[in-house]
Amino acid sequence: MVQITSKDKKDALSLPVKATDYTDNKELPLKSFIRLHKIFLLNESFVISKATSIKLDFLEKVTNKIIELIK
Repeated sequence: MVQITSKDKKDALSLPVKATDYTDNKELPLKSFIRLHKIFLLNESFVISKATSIKLDFLEKVTNKIIELIK
């Protein structure tokens, strides 16, 4: 998982999530940004509900950006 925030840091570590990146046009209530360097593990038992999801092509974009950071 990666951190999602509503704060725009305007740096290379933030990736905005646009309305077209969500599946079924179900957006989060606030404009959102993925913090590419804030990666963590979460036990599935802590998940209460799912608010929305992103499209596969956007997930690939996030993955590629994280790989670029690692290199």
